[in-house]
Amino acid sequence: MKDCNIPSALKDEKGAALITVLCFVVLVAMVTASAVTVSQISNYTSRTSTDRSVSAYLAEGAAARVQWLIMADKRKFTSRALGETEYDQEEQERFLADGTFHKMDYYGTEVKVTIYDMSSGYDISDDNPARHLETQKLAFSDNAELQEAFSAFTDCVKDYVDKDEFLQLKGMEKSAYAAKGLYPLPRNGRFQFREEIMLIPGFGKFYQPDSYGRISSFRLIPPLNMQRIGQGNDFFSASREQIMSRCSFSTEQGDKVIEARDKWKNERIPLNQSLDPALMTTLKGRFSFRESGFFTILVEASPGQNRAKRILAASMQIGTQVISRGTRYYEWVSY
Repeated sequence: MKDCNIPSALKDEKGAALITVLCFVVLVAMVTASAVTVSQISNYTSRTSTDRSVSAYLAEGAAARVQWLIMADKRKFTSRALGETEYDQEEQERFLADGTFHKMDYYGTEVKVTIYDMSSGYDISDDNPARHLETQKLAFSDNAELQEAFSAFTDCVKDYVDKDEFLQLKGMEKSAYAAKGLYPLPRNGRFQFREEIMLIPGFGKFYQPDSYGRISSFRLIPPLNMQRIGQGNDFFSASREQIMSRCSFSTEQGDKVIEARDKWKNERIPLNQSLDPALMTTLKGRFSFRESGFFTILVEASPGQNRAKRILAASMQIGTQVISRGTRYYEWVSY
């Protein structure tokens, strides 16, 4: 009887061919999966980029509209006292620099708007910015370690702006900045932008950006040839640190003030209904409750729910009409 078995060499060839086919199938599957993944990533990236572009246009358009609404509000209502307006009793929506939240229908899209007064925060624009920060040291009266750290920070601020190379007691000059990889600091001149102070060692221990990423504890520094901002300190734009240091409030008192201000911003409950009269008297003696005429408009816009959004911060002086040269902005930042 003949042997009907397949030769071993032929069996080896068929096995090798099967492995090759399987490898090819796996490769095709991997390429297909990669193509689908890349396509999805590209789709998400493209959609996010498009959403952010649309959001930017919405925010810019809404900010321009709010400028006109503020002008109209100023022409109709000459009283610009803040924190007292009974919004529910007004025939039309008011647009004041009091930090209250507004929702606006901008061509079928809802955008969120908040208006603040620019006249707020520590002024660090002159030759001796550290002197404006000294009052905050009172907040650390019961903590010697923090007091020492804050003194070191203010000494660094002094060295940053002075024109010499003589060190303050705990300051830093060019060699120390170079050792930290911060060449060519310090400026050895006045701050040109308030954000510069974030470069000074020790900043983060005492100050933090707000929910929008802005260091609102510090006043905007006007660009060259632009009018200086009023020297008053608006309460509704003031940071917690500034409120506590200027009023010598305890932590408990500071919490009550911030809570009352949040109620005003979110629920429009007047401050005199939430705060003890003694605290109100102290606040009105240390802060301004009237508009300065300089505004910061914060606009949060998105094409829809769960879509990429943009936040625009625009700061400018607003009167009762547009001046001939147009609006000049102190700040125009999109996040």
